Amino acid sequence: MNFQNLILFFVLTIALILTGCGAAVVGGAAYGGYKGVTDKRSIGTMVDDSVICTTVKSKMIADEFVKARHIDVDVLKGVVYLIGVVESSSQKRMAADIARGVEGVQRVENQLIIGRTSAGQAFDDTVLTSKIKTELLKTPEIRSTNIDVDTNNNVVTLTGIVKTQREKDKVLYIVYKIAGNRQIVDNLSVSN
Repeated sequence: MNFQNLILFFVLTIALILTGCGAAVVGGAAYGGYKGVTDKRSIGTMVDDSVICTTVKSKMIADEFVKARHIDVDVLKGVVYLIGVVESSSQKRMAADIARGVEGVQRVENQLIIGRTSAGQAFDDTVLTSKIKTELLKTPEIRSTNIDVDTNNNVVTLTGIVKTQREKDKVLYIVYKIAGNRQIVDNLSVSN
């Protein structure tokens, strides 16, 4: 990785942190540098996905109707995943329309849940997400930095890229073990 690409990557990482895009961004630029090394997408694809993510999130924030703060936007190889909770089917549809209107988007996976989240439910979701992330982090055969875990109203969503089918199976085993009978949405893809 040459110096210009490294600088560009750090700038994009900061942008991702500020907009909420990217998988499990913890630790700022140092983490971003590590993630860049472990992510199986090319630098060009990572940059394209970051730009798409930031653009989608920015357009949602600018829209008065869509409640962007409750929507997580993940992008993998041009596919936009919308995850979170919205109040109505109209907001769900509008969020997908905004994402589809962004240049470079190949497809939109609208996994938004219609409803409301109480403070107690939000706390429970956060605890469950933390338990899953901690267990994934402790497992040496799993590159947990390439996996985003979101929990909304007891629905656990996994988005990211894993190296092998065996790694994916291990991730799912851990998540099912911790999540119990909760619904799990698997957006994990195995790198080629």
